[in-house]
Amino acid sequence: PCVQCNGGFRFAELLAFARRVGAPRLATGHYARIVEHDGKKLLARAADDAKDQSYMLARLDPRHLDRIWFPLGDQVKAETRAEAAEAGLPVAQKAESQEACFLAGDDYRSFLGRHGLQPAAGAIVDEAGDVLGEHDGFWRFTPGQRRGLGVSAAEPLYALSTDARTNTVVAGPRSSLARSRVMVRGRLFAPAVNVSAKLRYRSPALPATVEATAHGFELQLDSPAYGVARGQAAVLYDGDVVVGSGLVTDSRSD
Repeated sequence: PCVQCNGGFRFAELLAFARRVGAPRLATGHYARIVEHDGKKLLARAADDAKDQSYMLARLDPRHLDRIWFPLGDQVKAETRAEAAEAGLPVAQKAESQEACFLAGDDYRSFLGRHGLQPAAGAIVDEAGDVLGEHDGFWRFTPGQRRGLGVSAAEPLYALSTDARTNTVVAGPRSSLARSRVMVRGRLFAPAVNVSAKLRYRSPALPATVEATAHGFELQLDSPAYGVARGQAAVLYDGDVVVGSGLVTDSRSD
């Protein structure tokens, strides 16, 4: 949700407010940089790779980047905390947030439960459709998840997919999660062929070949990705520079 919010709502509203109050630029505390690439301003990874937030900001429209400033992008988090402590700012000791802001400390399952998605028993099945066990809500599972399946098997099982219509979770071995082709609805910000593709915020970027399509692009990964799900953000890097982004619409193992 953060990728979509930043790209489609949050920064648009903040930039509109900045315009109303006469501010020439909007500065935020995100760890990312804005650089010149191929004759235009594009988003890039922060100097502090461990705190880099370029993935979360990758859907920002490059046309707006000349009005945005990320002053923390060239320093590491420890430096920021030290400067805040020296200035006597309480934020120097503030704990880091790991969840979307609207969750208010909950995980997403608790949040969805509070907003109408109540437990509902359904089947956990294997790839052949044979019942392996039960769950209490398909929405509690994402592709690649092991925790919560509660099914005993000869080998570790993972959630492969879910079906909202039948409230079914399909489970199988990790090998069944492998995907080498990924279709994305989005856009390329600069010409690119060989890129690093990041499909999850906490996962490493994977070498890939990208090909533009009518509504976005398609990735051929050099090595398989596991746990690719529709709706995930796909962010493409040329070195440190974000050269494309979008949302996964489909994936295949071939």
